[in-house]
Amino acid sequence: MSVFDHYRPSERAFVEQVLDWVQQVEQNYVLKLTDFLDPREQQIVKQLVGKQLVIYDDGGFEGAERRRMILAPDYYVLEPDDFEIEIRQIDYPTKFVELTHRQVTGTLLNAGMKRQKFGDIVLADGVAQFATTREASAFIEMNVDRVGKAKVRISKVSEEDLLTVPKTEWTDEFGIVSSLRFDAVVSEVLGISRQKAQALVKHGDCKVNHKVIEDSSFILEPDDLLSVRGYGRVKLMAILGSTKREKIKIQYGIIR
Repeated sequence: MSVFDHYRPSERAFVEQVLDWVQQVEQNYVLKLTDFLDPREQQIVKQLVGKQLVIYDDGGFEGAERRRMILAPDYYVLEPDDFEIEIRQIDYPTKFVELTHRQVTGTLLNAGMKRQKFGDIVLADGVAQFATTREASAFIEMNVDRVGKAKVRISKVSEEDLLTVPKTEWTDEFGIVSSLRFDAVVSEVLGISRQKAQALVKHGDCKVNHKVIEDSSFILEPDDLLSVRGYGRVKLMAILGSTKREKIKIQYGIIR
């Protein structure tokens, strides 16, 4: 059985990249610093890295979801600055504007940033901060001066002023679905029709493991994280077997 058999076809390119990173570190005895990876990508890295290497990770914020990872020989001693993460704050007129995660993400992408070059965006009490790579921080400072219609300024953040990523608390719930298709599961757990779920997929409002999906018949697996814009997040915890009528019992968590 090939290693690729354990992953979805859509994940093959990333699996190949991780295997290449592992080979580089093993053969050249150098560390590999990744860009910001989402939780599913982090999971794949941990699954593919053997015991002869060590893995470190950091997202800049305490509790960060998106994190940079370091793959290194097992004798490597980590230095605090190895992750090359910078935290920047967006200073904006809070009396007239209320920023959202979507606005900040869109602004950075529209400025020419790749999503892998910045990590979590944290908003709290009129303060907006985000993590980015050291090499990208100067580019952002030079090229981002507006978020939406609001004039903004990008500034550095001292360690004592860092925000903390809010802790995610999942509910623990159970349901019965006709299949593990995305639209069938979303219909059950979010209480919307399958037609509505299909429309949301068609409009690009749905993600599985942080990747936009284009097919409402996408088959889900345990540990998949579902995001539906306007409805929140769902995590498929476990598949618990079948009912007498051959429907599927699932355990899931939800956060809105």
